[in-house]
Amino acid sequence: MVEHAPVARSFPLVDDAAVPICGTESDFRYGAANQADLSAQGGHSHPGHKGIHAHGTQLMDKPRHYRIGRADIEARAAQMERVLNKVKEETLRPDSRKVAPRFNLNLTAEILGLSKSQFLHRVNDGKFVGGDRTGSRTLYTLEEVRTMANQVGLRHPFAPGHGIVMTVANFKGGVAKTSTSVTLAQYMAARGYNCLIIDLDPQASATTLFGVSPYLDVLQEESVFALYDDEPNLDRICRSTYWPGIDLIAANQHLYGREFALAGAAKEWGGEIFEFLAQRLPALRERYDLIFIDTQPSLGFLTSTGIFASDHLLVTVPPSSLDFASSVIFWSLLRDVLTQARDAGGHSKFWEGVHVLQTRVDEQDKSTHFIRKLLAAGCEDWLLPDVIPATRVATNAASDFQTVYDVEKYEGSHRSIKRAREAFDKAYAQVHDAVRHTWDVWQSPADWDVVYHPEADLFDQEAAAAADQDAESSGDGAAPEIRERVA
Repeated sequence: MVEHAPVARSFPLVDDAAVPICGTESDFRYGAANQADLSAQGGHSHPGHKGIHAHGTQLMDKPRHYRIGRADIEARAAQMERVLNKVKEETLRPDSRKVAPRFNLNLTAEILGLSKSQFLHRVNDGKFVGGDRTGSRTLYTLEEVRTMANQVGLRHPFAPGHGIVMTVANFKGGVAKTSTSVTLAQYMAARGYNCLIIDLDPQASATTLFGVSPYLDVLQEESVFALYDDEPNLDRICRSTYWPGIDLIAANQHLYGREFALAGAAKEWGGEIFEFLAQRLPALRERYDLIFIDTQPSLGFLTSTGIFASDHLLVTVPPSSLDFASSVIFWSLLRDVLTQARDAGGHSKFWEGVHVLQTRVDEQDKSTHFIRKLLAAGCEDWLLPDVIPATRVATNAASDFQTVYDVEKYEGSHRSIKRAREAFDKAYAQVHDAVRHTWDVWQSPADWDVVYHPEADLFDQEAAAAADQDAESSGDGAAPEIRERVA
């Protein structure tokens, strides 16, 4: 059993005991403790028990009611950690570490954007490695796929040293922010990009998906908590993962303390408090091609610093009534945060791209089509046309702490896993095109007219006033065009 810190009142789960999943709260509280010959309340009997009192001196004449306090929360948290660790040990055996999948010949050719014949032609010419032949199958490691991806030029030439930051956000939970962050990084890494995931959620779901226990494997000084220090040790907090091409800055529960620290520093920093994380990313932009920030389901200071640090903002929205309504609130709150930052003396924030990705799309649900029309009407060109479907493959993979890209052997239909991967690939190809466009602009800025929206309320008031004055003096009615700030 994995050791854990002692707590005031423990609810132990012995190694061979079944985890109670039903019954009353009091049954759950006392059941596991009794199996270990321990009482969850320091010697007290079960509230419904008519036997000896806690001190063994008198009978209970009425049922006892326990009020739950900090010690109970601490103990229950420790028990849940033990349950999670037992599940992780069972799922990730034999060494509790995840292993990158291998790809067959057809899948490798698809990733590289080649037909099977084109791929085999390069293998025969010695340009590509031959892979590992096992029986009738030829398998390629992820390292080999990444090498071949660079040979065919999938990685943008301007990417090295010019990392793009993409933040995945939404105000609501359960909208596939974490799974999107992880699978999108896996998609990009398989195509030769060097990626970093910053887990900015105290729940540490992205950290857990990479097979890292936020409770056992992540020290505070090795987590994203330290990224907010004045001089973070990047070599210490950036850890490699089982997936070649992806590093991780892990999170754990200590990160929540940064929310209060940022709030406390807001008075001193003013609007620049929202740029706190952005100021610590230049060195990481030089190390990585793509930096994905996974955020918590809120729009507090932590999430806001992640949004302000990004070049691209990706908002995930399942096409359901509640999720659509919540996304409307998200845009309103984001507008308020941007205004608050400007009014408090911060800088105006602009993105290279904002994208809305529909996730967990169930085409069999009749309401889905109506909500998708609403999303299209509201988001217009920000809405990515291709979606992430709701699939049993993804659901089954998630139950094993995996993604659709982790699955090497699927117990169900081969066509099911193939369709799921193709859908994810198609959706993420849109994002790939968007970031490649950004590198095109960054590489040759003189070739592009970079225009800021003339109706945005985030420009310097002096510049807008000067534009109005120029328009009035010229008398040509060109005020809207003059207001467009061109970089």
